[in-house]
Amino acid sequence: MKLSMPLPLSALTLQANSLKKLPETKGVSDDTRLREAANDFEAIFIQQMLKTMRKTTFESDLLPKSEGEKVFQSLLDEQYALLSAKSGSLGLGEMIYQQLKTNLEKK
Repeated sequence: MKLSMPLPLSALTLQANSLKKLPETKGVSDDTRLREAANDFEAIFIQQMLKTMRKTTFESDLLPKSEGEKVFQSLLDEQYALLSAKSGSLGLGEMIYQQLKTNLEKK
């Protein structure tokens, strides 16, 4: 019987990190929070893309992956996604920010 551990989700990690920042968000403008949320969404999107891409690769039964290796790969993908979103190389976060900024200005 093969036991599988649930892999950590970047959404939960990002939410936990944002809860730690709650006292710091009092003086932060809505524009800054919107930009952070757009970048967080881009990071989640990139991580899901990486996760899906890894599922399509060929895995041999000769050397099966251990649960520790799967967790490490998931955490590594999460860090790759965060770094990629922070650099803005994909540009999805900026597009989301520009689209939602118009709604913020209407308030």
